[in-house]
Amino acid sequence: MKMVMIVFRDSLKDEVLTLLQARGIKAYTLLSEVTGMGQSGMARGAFASLGFNSLLLAALPDDQADQAIGDLKAFHDGLAKEHPSGKAPVHAFVFPCTQVV
Repeated sequence: MKMVMIVFRDSLKDEVLTLLQARGIKAYTLLSEVTGMGQSGMARGAFASLGFNSLLLAALPDDQADQAIGDLKAFHDGLAKEHPSGKAPVHAFVFPCTQVV
């Protein structure tokens, strides 16, 4: 099992959730309006300007996690091509996950 953590601009929430739902991912924890500083700059306004981030956590079987990460990479790369900076405010991380309760 893997824990997938996705950090993305709030303005991209519908697209990210649609992507996960298309993979059959129905269980996740979503934190909205989180702030921070990273490669895409400070999170305080919308994707074109600046905006808040969302943070999504999903515990998934290995194969489903790998498929979702593949989809997220393609989504990220498409956004990066469209943005003048060549960067996209979507980042994903994977951690080993063991359910204990």
